[in-house]
Amino acid sequence: MTEISGFDVAVIGGGVIGAAIAYHAAKRGMSVGLFEKGPLAAGASGASMGLRSIWVWSHLLPIESGLRNDQRFIDFADETGEDIELDTSGRIITANSEDDLGYMHDFVERLQKRGIEIRLLDQAEIRDVEPNLSPRVIGAAWSPIGGNAMPIKLTYALARAAKRLGASIYTHTPVTAVHVAGGQAVGVQAGGRSYKAQWVVNAAGAWCKAIGKMADVEVPVAPRKGQIMLLNAPAGLLRHGIASLHKPGPQQTGGTNIRPTPHGQILCGGTSEYADFDVTAREQNIHDIARRCVELVPALAHLSVLRSWAGVRPRTADGEFIISGSEKLDNFLIATGHDFVGVTHSLVTGELITEMMIDGKTSTPIDAFRLSRFDTEPNR
Repeated sequence: MTEISGFDVAVIGGGVIGAAIAYHAAKRGMSVGLFEKGPLAAGASGASMGLRSIWVWSHLLPIESGLRNDQRFIDFADETGEDIELDTSGRIITANSEDDLGYMHDFVERLQKRGIEIRLLDQAEIRDVEPNLSPRVIGAAWSPIGGNAMPIKLTYALARAAKRLGASIYTHTPVTAVHVAGGQAVGVQAGGRSYKAQWVVNAAGAWCKAIGKMADVEVPVAPRKGQIMLLNAPAGLLRHGIASLHKPGPQQTGGTNIRPTPHGQILCGGTSEYADFDVTAREQNIHDIARRCVELVPALAHLSVLRSWAGVRPRTADGEFIISGSEKLDNFLIATGHDFVGVTHSLVTGELITEMMIDGKTSTPIDAFRLSRFDTEPNR
């Protein structure tokens, strides 16, 4: 087998998380090899709404980190000149029940006390800001923080930016082995070649569990299918991205999201199913998404569906991220579990993983994201 001299870091996974890690590592001077078994953004990143929102920050990340994360998208576009279809118009969050409205009031108040720019809208303001919202919407809040980014364009932009900084991007090059020696990951086998690496980062999304097994590291993540659909729409039907807010509790769908694209179309989502790695777009899901979105914006009922597709998102048992090293292999890092908020947290995750490798510590506390929290073995 041919052995290549290798890299400072081998990143496994060509979604938005892996591409963000490659970019940040290359930006700080590391030699990087990114390996993806198919094309870039072929998994969850290719079936994402592309949301950037304060409403989907992890509750375990400090608010200040979330604010910096949102600014990172603006900085990345400015610094690289890449077109990621960045929308900075903010988001509207709606409440359709008194229970959800009460939760919204409490949530907005908590954010305001932390200095976050966000406010509740009265009924007149709701109709003025978004005239096509349903009368069933009894409350709404708006924040200028957040917006959207096109996830496929973002992934490719991060990879291109990393490549300009010296990274090597290997698509259609599946990793078939993680080489281990002396309690460390020392490289990967990919595309029939062996690559040495001082660090190996498992950022393979829903496939992280399989990659972990190659290094004898258990990564408790499961594939959760999400389906979205694209509608043909007249210009100006919607002015902002819209999302429903629910009081915390078991939600079958994870909420309803609607957002206009720069191309005169509207994205609608989403669904949540445990169906292994099946990514079949089901007609039943289309009807379900359409019903919920029409409840928010009745005018959508008159639009045609251009296409619907699905992808699998990495979901942990507790719904929180894994951004962590491994107790078995101190240089085998894992970045997964982002579920449906991968775009929102992509740039900060890339930065945190890079800090772990270069600085030996992170600028934001991430102990709550340690892999070891799932370790149930006694005396450990």
